[in-house]
Amino acid sequence: MALMQCPECAREVSDKAIACPGCGFPVAAKAGRNGLEGEHVADMARTAGKVASFWLAAGTAPWIARATAVIAVIAVIAVIAGALVLIAMFAFGGRG
Repeated sequence: MALMQCPECAREVSDKAIACPGCGFPVAAKAGRNGLEGEHVADMARTAGKVASFWLAAGTAPWIARATAVIAVIAVIAVIAGALVLIAMFAFGGRG
């Protein structure tokens, strides 16, 4: 798989891609290889690129950031709780 440059946005794109994932510009050497030809392929590719870019920019990244923050807070609470349990075991475990 070789990389080529998108003529529209200059992003690196696989030579096997139908369209640039960044801008949706059709980059396939043979647009008809999937049974579709001409402007229909260009429209589909452009739309797919824009949808993918939107989800990556607007939807996915903030969700991942929030999930990562929640997991980090839960991990910190678990470590603190574990430390308190160990302290309690050593402090009060010898009496009895």
